[in-house]
Amino acid sequence: MTLLIKFYWSLFLRRLPVMAVLFLMFSVAGLATALRLPPTYEASARLIVETPQIPDELAASTVRISATEEIEFIRQRLFTRTNLLEIQQRFRVLGDTSSMSPDQIVGVMRERTRINSFLAGTGRWGESRPTLVSVQFEADNGQTAANVVNEFVTRIIDENVSLRTDTAEDTLDFFSQEVERLSDELNARSVAISDFQRENSDALPGDLAYRQNRLALLQERIATAERERTALVEQKARIQTAFERTGGLSATGARVQQSDEERQLAALNAQLRQALTVYSETNPNVVSLRNQIELLEAQVDSAAAESGQSANPAELVLELQLSEIDSRIESLSNEIERNQILVFDVADSVARTPNVSVTLDALQRDYENVRMQYDNAVTSLSRANMGERIELTARGQRIVLIEAATVPDEPSSPNRPRVAMMGIGLGLGTAAGFFLLLELLNRTIRRPAELTNALGITPIATIPFIESKGGRVVRRTIKLLAILGTIAAILAGIYAIDTNYMPIELIVQKVMRRVGL
Repeated sequence: MTLLIKFYWSLFLRRLPVMAVLFLMFSVAGLATALRLPPTYEASARLIVETPQIPDELAASTVRISATEEIEFIRQRLFTRTNLLEIQQRFRVLGDTSSMSPDQIVGVMRERTRINSFLAGTGRWGESRPTLVSVQFEADNGQTAANVVNEFVTRIIDENVSLRTDTAEDTLDFFSQEVERLSDELNARSVAISDFQRENSDALPGDLAYRQNRLALLQERIATAERERTALVEQKARIQTAFERTGGLSATGARVQQSDEERQLAALNAQLRQALTVYSETNPNVVSLRNQIELLEAQVDSAAAESGQSANPAELVLELQLSEIDSRIESLSNEIERNQILVFDVADSVARTPNVSVTLDALQRDYENVRMQYDNAVTSLSRANMGERIELTARGQRIVLIEAATVPDEPSSPNRPRVAMMGIGLGLGTAAGFFLLLELLNRTIRRPAELTNALGITPIATIPFIESKGGRVVRRTIKLLAILGTIAAILAGIYAIDTNYMPIELIVQKVMRRVGL
């Protein structure tokens, strides 16, 4: 154990110069960085999300967005490229940015800005807690940091007002257009129902019972008129038969002998009356019978004038009775024809009523659906009006400043002692790592115990390697050159990063910000 300690102590002393160089290099770099880092000032402001001043039970705002969602939405708007470049140009936050691209400027601005939201206090179970918003920014001087934070606060409040009022106005515009659209559609459907009812006024379902009763009444009237007409036709036939059998009566009641022309005329009149019950006046048979009757009447009148006799009174009475019966038959026929036309019309309207009823129900159902939508839209429009009024008068949920940013008296970073200690720690770690790395890479046999482990034999004696003076010089020269080369490579790499990529100060600040220093 003592030999092992002595062995590693000798290795430590042999490698001490290189380890000391590494330790000093990183320690000096850490100390230089701590001294070189510019002071950073951090300003902060606090805001609170106030709950609506009017209870939702009385009047609710139409802007339904949670405080967390609203803050995140505003945060994304503030972190846009345009906003950050505008703030940088206005307050010259990063000083001379001629060597930086716009993307680098935006990246640095985003890294230096912190907008966080959290619930205030611990609260109790079921107890609502207000949401607080913290806005922080780091700059090279306190005034710039405070100016940027206050600018962010102003934009947050403006964005809050703009977001809520725009949303309320958009909601109001939507429901206004919806009410107007539904009103026009409601009027159009009302006109369609009125037009349909006017076009089908004779088949509306509302008076179906009346038309059914009327149809039954008309059918009953037709049946009654047909019975009366049939009875008159039979009566007429009986009178004609009786007249033909008796041959007519004289004025004194004695039977008068008729001539052949008179009997033939009576028969033709009977045939004509019989034909009229079946055919119309324009029928060829009726026209032929009338022509024959007129010819025989002329012959009978001529014969009566030559004989000096007057017309038979019984025949005149018969003609009067038959004329009256024919008149009543014709009146009943006309009445039956008129009623049949009415029956056809009423029956057609009754038959069309079911289809009319279905179509009318569909039109009225569509009208009621649109009317319900219209009523809902009017109600929503009223709420939208109230919601817009609430937002315009700042009575709804809003973000309010409770503590503005002030110019900090002392820089918030860097913590120079801590940075220096980090450099020293990094130097110690690098030196120890160098020692361990050489041990892991060195596979040569340097102790008797290693010879025993490697070959499985116990040596009687060991002869150490005696290095010549020239070999020692060469070895030390190679080590020195390697150390100097490593240091030069590290310094060249740091210079290249500082020149071509990003200043070392900014890199260190980023690292410190990431680790919370």
